[in-house]
Amino acid sequence: MNEEIAKVAYELFEKDGRQNGKDKEHWFEAEAIVKSRRAAEEKKAETRKEAPVSTRQRTSTAKVQPAPKKKAETPKSATLPASGRAGKPAVKEKTK
Repeated sequence: MNEEIAKVAYELFEKDGRQNGKDKEHWFEAEAIVKSRRAAEEKKAETRKEAPVSTRQRTSTAKVQPAPKKKAETPKSATLPASGRAGKPAVKEKTK
């Protein structure tokens, strides 16, 4: 990390017109720059690890299963016995 800070500090020194006597100022500024870069990189890495479910689903190679087909409905009159009561045989009424 110190090498990276030194490199950035030297770049700041050059941008500032190579003025002597500002070495501490350049160092502290470089240190802040390097730390903020590293924090941004860590945050970016965490974001990649915690990808939303929708993103994971889009990149998934799994095939989507089609919805099951509905069975054709049969009319109620076809399922009920002639008496209209389920499960009991039809009873004829007595005539006088």
